[in-house]
Amino acid sequence: MTVAYTLGDQTFATKKAVLAHASEVLNRISLGEVLHGQVERFALDLLTHHPEAEQKHGAGIAGVAVVLMPEWGTRNFFVFRVDASIDNWSVKKCVANMRPDTARRHP
Repeated sequence: MTVAYTLGDQTFATKKAVLAHASEVLNRISLGEVLHGQVERFALDLLTHHPEAEQKHGAGIAGVAVVLMPEWGTRNFFVFRVDASIDNWSVKKCVANMRPDTARRHP
């Protein structure tokens, strides 16, 4: 059986490949830019794997952007919720919590 991880419309063979793609996206997208299309689908699917995905979704997601987290000096995905609240999330926590497509849990 081949292991695969599907996020958006992209399939990755390993968790390492997912991390590499997330890093590429975070560094390619301009700071403050709201994600659209394939990149947004990737980020939102990645978020479903976060151990606190329900809390991160909150009242519902209005958009996702790339921001610089001053306290860490790193780029992160940032969620804008429909209730005007905001939050960031750890890509590493999402990837660590991922299961192959055949064993995928849905929140």
